[in-house]
Amino acid sequence: MVVALPHSGGVARLRALSGREELLLREAWSFDRALGVDLLKRVVVEGVEVLSATVYEFELMLLALRRGVFGDRIVAAARCNTCGEQVDIEFGATDYLKDRSPRRSRDVSGGQQNGWFRLKDTDIEFRIPTISDQIAAVSTADAAGALAELCVKPSGAARLAARAMEGMAPPVSAPIEGKCPHCGDSIRLMFDVPVFVLRELATQAALVYEDVHLLASRYHWSEERILDLPQDRRREYAEMVREGR
Repeated sequence: MVVALPHSGGVARLRALSGREELLLREAWSFDRALGVDLLKRVVVEGVEVLSATVYEFELMLLALRRGVFGDRIVAAARCNTCGEQVDIEFGATDYLKDRSPRRSRDVSGGQQNGWFRLKDTDIEFRIPTISDQIAAVSTADAAGALAELCVKPSGAARLAARAMEGMAPPVSAPIEGKCPHCGDSIRLMFDVPVFVLRELATQAALVYEDVHLLASRYHWSEERILDLPQDRRREYAEMVREGR
């Protein structure tokens, strides 16, 4: 898989998941951004240092990894606040990202430091938050304020820089809307990309223990050898054993 990186420049190349990544997901205690970083560090083979990727690029890579496993179609489950029924909101990842393409305002120029930008006719400079910045900020009492301190100067200018920053790195984790087919009311759901993708991948990795057991029993391979197999190949072997082929 190849993912274009609009802020870091160039592309990131990702390999397919193996059993080792599935084991990481299967044994995870929480599906947070730190787990997403750990997962991408294992599968990004070239193009970017994961912790230095912007939040936008980080979520772009997670969606690309998900697309390689499940395809483009996304189904997000929600519950209608009016009638209480379970509702699926469906959309395509490609179309979703088209509406969130980065764009640079004419009021933004290069800053004094590499990776920084300046708002026209002001002394306000900013940089696009990295996933490392975001992880550091969410551990504080005021995440938004901590992120602003890291990425905007002078202090207190975050509100003025916010529009330009959002244009250059539109939020990929964002609210999505649908309509309840039961009562017709509108439904609004927060689509948190890391949480959604990691949970889906973890659910899909549920059979990794069983696959290892089957292949070790049938072929007498070691756990390490089985976990090193590409996901699709291991599953094909395991299915053959289940079917007695």
